[in-house]
This record gives sequence, C-alpha cells and structure tokens, in this order.
Amino acid sequence: MTMIKVSKFDGDPGVVRDAFAQFPSGVAVLATHIRGEKHALVASSFMVGVSLAPCLVAVAVQKTSTTWELIKDAGAFGVSIFGKGQGDLTRKLASKDRAARFDKVAIEVGDSGAIFIEDAAMWLQCSTHVVSEAGDHWLIMLEVKKLGVGKNEALVWHGRKFRELAELPSVVGA
Repeated sequence: MTMIKVSKFDGDPGVVRDAFAQFPSGVAVLATHIRGEKHALVASSFMVGVSLAPCLVAVAVQKTSTTWELIKDAGAFGVSIFGKGQGDLTRKLASKDRAARFDKVAIEVGDSGAIFIEDAAMWLQCSTHVVSEAGDHWLIMLEVKKLGVGKNEALVWHGRKFRELAELPSVVGA
C-alpha cells in the first residue's frame, strides 16, 4: 500500500493554486448588456446543482473584480459554459482590454440584457440570489431563470491548461 504524503500547509497561495489546479473544472462566462455596454466575467470556480428548488448554481468571484461590480446589480445575466475549441475565446473575454472583449465574438443578447456566447455547451439566464463573503472572494448563488444545452462538449480547465474531454471505454461488469 502506498502512503499518501500530505504536507503541512503554510499559507502560501502558490502552493494552494498548484494543488487546486489538479481539480478539473468547467469554464463559465457571466455576461450582460447594461447601460449600453457589454460586460463579461470569466470564472473557473463555478458549480452547478447547488439546489433544484429553487434552481441555484454558484460562482466564486475575487473581491477585487471590477467587472463583478459592474454586473452584480444587473437584473439578469447570461452564463455560458464554454465548449470544445473555445479556449482562445475565454482568454479574449478575460482580457484587460474591455473595449475589445466582444470584437468578433458571436453572441445573442436576450430581452433581459443577458448575453449568451454561441457554441457554448450550456447557457443559463440567471439573477443574483445571495452573495456571501468567502475570504478574498464573494460566493454568489445565482438563481437560474432559463437554460439551454448546446451540442458542443464542455471545455475543461485542469493543470492551468484548457483540455477537452476524452471518452473512455465502458467498463462492463464492474
């Protein structure tokens, strides 16, 4: 039997990032159109299935995020769960150049102002349900008002890289 080595945690954020990078996650983009401007916030700390009644999902956002400050009071915003081949688009929407974030990006804007990115694996129209402090982040519960599923498979963020899912052979009789 192999012994698992667990190191003492000394509070170094780099050590935490290295460890947490081993947990794969999807890539979500929260986006809305308010006061004549489009805003996007990219998050890999996104969780579905928090609650079915009401239908809730969660996202963790750094307290220093200026984009969250812009979109938090929007009545509705879109959440696009990125799919295969959308890694470069993720970087574009997270760019410091806010004016160019949506250049040549295929989107649909709903009546509510929620922005949805084309070819995503899933789309949600959400509103803010509850915001709680969580250390240097805000933990935000979002209430899902509408949803849709695309044909694209989810993009995965793992080991500080975008990755695509691979299908494994089924295990029969396991």
